[in-house]
Amino acid sequence: MALKRPSFLPSLDELEQQAQSRSSQRGRPGSHFDHPTAKALFVAVLAVTVLAHVVGGVVFLLLGH
Repeated sequence: MALKRPSFLPSLDELEQQAQSRSSQRGRPGSHFDHPTAKALFVAVLAVTVLAHVVGGVVFLLLGH
């Protein structure tokens, strides 16, 4: 016997319509980030990486390596 879909869940047609409407709403032209949290995380990791390299370079210059 097949299980019935609960009435509170959207149908597959509704889910497909939602996905199509979301994909048609693109971000700014030239933006590679659709999600603001992803952009913030990328910028934070990039800043930490650059800072770590600068600090490491200064330490190596001071130690004479």
